[in-house]
Amino acid sequence: MEPWLCSIRPENFTEEVILEKKPVLLVCMAHDDGFSKQLKVLKAVAERYEKELKVGLLAQDSMETFKNRLQIIGTPTFLLMRGGKEINRILGVSDQEALTNLIYQHLSVYNSENVKT
Repeated sequence: MEPWLCSIRPENFTEEVILEKKPVLLVCMAHDDGFSKQLKVLKAVAERYEKELKVGLLAQDSMETFKNRLQIIGTPTFLLMRGGKEINRILGVSDQEALTNLIYQHLSVYNSENVKT
């Protein structure tokens, strides 16, 4: 697994997603022909937001469990989570601009809530 990408399984979901202080971009993606292209997009997004965001990929062998639990109807699906709750999602192949827009919109709210006064 890449250092910028966390593998999410049922046994680490609580620690890596629910208890994580930062928002989590959770990705449900089949290892098919488009996987490497989407992985490059994810890497660019992860590097851009490395201090504000965690990126997690649902483990292939746990995908069906997560599809039911998170109401995922197709792949790829990109879920933006905070405190274990979904705040937005994109269904289908996505580019860097679409993911950046999704993240930026919610990070600006997240950052303003965490400004110390």
